[in-house]
Amino acid sequence: MSQESQRLHQGSVPLFEPDAQAVDLNPELAASQSSTGSPGETSSLWEFADIGFDTQKKLWFVQLFDSVNANVGFYTAKNIIMMGGCAIQYQWKDMQGRPFWHVRERFLASEVEGFHIDMRGNLVVNFKKNNGAETADAEDVPSMYSFLQYAYHLTSKETPAASDMAPMGFVEFCNENGTVLKRLNNKWIIVEDANRKTVGEFPKVRIRIDFKDITRIVVTRSAVVITGKTII
Repeated sequence: MSQESQRLHQGSVPLFEPDAQAVDLNPELAASQSSTGSPGETSSLWEFADIGFDTQKKLWFVQLFDSVNANVGFYTAKNIIMMGGCAIQYQWKDMQGRPFWHVRERFLASEVEGFHIDMRGNLVVNFKKNNGAETADAEDVPSMYSFLQYAYHLTSKETPAASDMAPMGFVEFCNENGTVLKRLNNKWIIVEDANRKTVGEFPKVRIRIDFKDITRIVVTRSAVVITGKTII
């Protein structure tokens, strides 16, 4: 294995064995790996990961987090290759007052099949094929509805069908009486140029957009994009 590949042995959860081309790291396998680099000992599961670029070291990195946001792995490489899968942009402003933002691409452990190092020393993330998800089409959005409302799950317990996933959002299409006609669950939600308002009482709080204020809705396997009319 090259020196570049050897350098990937970092962090508190081992990703690669020194004498192996790759060791798959999925939630089940991670449970049997230790923070010292010896397989078979205890370790925390990782639930999501961030990909970013270290501007000082000039290296890409993958950082793994567990269910309580603790860092359980940090691995660097000159390049990272993502084979399929879904990801979202995650960002925050520098907390030390420097004039820039920190940006990451985030993905979920439940969608990852494994990692390996290719012959050029690149870190390759292999995502599961299809991941058992339905193919989105025009039937995902009712042809007639009065308004839609959406919200975000706060815990995975609210989404038992996807209990191994980080909580995501859901969109409900309702008639004029408030009856839910269709619900799209476990989606990233993007809203552009739409008038909207908060409604409901805790614990059933939602954000509502009326049908008349919506121009277009695009549904993909992992996301719902709601485009409203231009606000003047």
